[in-house]
This record gives sequence, C-alpha cells and structure tokens, in this order.
Amino acid sequence: MIKLVSWDVDGTLFSYARLFQSLIRLGPRKLQLVGLTALAREIREVWDFHAIVESQRRTADCRVDEARMKGFAEANANEKEALQAALQRMSPRQAAIRLLERFKGLRVQQVALSDFECGYKVKALGVDRYFAGTYSCREIGYWKPSPLVLERLQRDFGVQPGEHLHIGDRPDTDGEACARNGAHFQLIHASPKLWRPLRSLLRRTVEGELQPVKLCRSS
Repeated sequence: MIKLVSWDVDGTLFSYARLFQSLIRLGPRKLQLVGLTALAREIREVWDFHAIVESQRRTADCRVDEARMKGFAEANANEKEALQAALQRMSPRQAAIRLLERFKGLRVQQVALSDFECGYKVKALGVDRYFAGTYSCREIGYWKPSPLVLERLQRDFGVQPGEHLHIGDRPDTDGEACARNGAHFQLIHASPKLWRPLRSLLRRTVEGELQPVKLCRSS
C-alpha cells in the first residue's frame, strides 16, 4: 500500500523538449537585454555548474560539496530566472497530471523531490496544490542516487520504503536511489508495458475500492 509519492521535477513533471522550446522563444528578449557575449557566458557557467554536480553525483557517497560550487551563485540565479519564465509559459506532462490527480483522489501524500530548489518550479507549472512539501537534494546534502534523500522523506512522513513510490525520469539517479533504498520506482516516460507494476500498486493502495487505472505513454 502506497502512503507517500515523491516526484522528481526536471524532466518528470515537464518535458525537456518543451522546456527547450520555451527557452528558445524567450531567447531574443534575453539577448536584447544582456547581449550575445553575456548570454554566452551565462550559458557556459550554468553548463559548468551542472558538470560539477554530475561529477559529485558519481562519487561513492554522492555528497554535496558546496565548496566546489561556491562561485556559481550568479549562474544559479540566472538559471532560476530563466527557468521560472520558461515554465510559466508551458504545461506539465499530461501523464503527470493524471497521476497527480489520481493520488490526490486517493488522499496519498505527494511531495516534490528535485536536486535543486523546486518550489518555484511547481508553482510556475501550476501544480503546487498537489504537494504537501518540496525537497532539494542540495539542501539535504546528498545528490540522487544516494538513498539518504529518500530516507529523509520517509522519516518526515513516517513511512517505510515499501510504502513509498518515487516517480522520475532517470533510471541512473531516481531509479538507482530507489534500488538502494527499497522504495518503489516508476519511470515517467516508460512504455505502456512498464506501467504494469504501478497499476498493481494502485490496485492495492485502497483495499477493495480501487479499480485498475488506465495509464498512457506520457506526452
């Protein structure tokens, strides 16, 4: 029986393809404001920051090393501004909305769990009403695939790993964290056949009341 559902945000609640399209549409205005040289520098700094994050993610304990990211405060602020503007102009994945509504109807607690601050993202997407809280792996101190980020949620909500479902878009981070922790994992853009374990979980979530759920390939 699932008592807690955590959602990855980037690539899960929204698609990267639609995000890229939204950013491209905002590009000319940004270019006019800051100029080509400054824009290129901002993009390079954001790229370098995420390269550091990925290198930390591959360490043995996946620990956040803030000292290595100390010089990227401006890049983080620029990225947040761009993402917020882009997300306000796009829609969440329809598959995500269907599941958010389903779990809301079942009165299952839902939270957002992202590598970075994500409260502004779910608000920009218009889905903040579904979540009892938002969590940042960076603030917790460990990147996915560390199981410690899932353990934090389970302690806060008083659930066991087997009562926790995490939905994400990366088997190497979201999926591996669940494998190490014992929580259930669902890949958001999986083929219809791979939705079968989630259907089974949903059938057991409300004993004797829940009917099989028809799930489709995400958009």
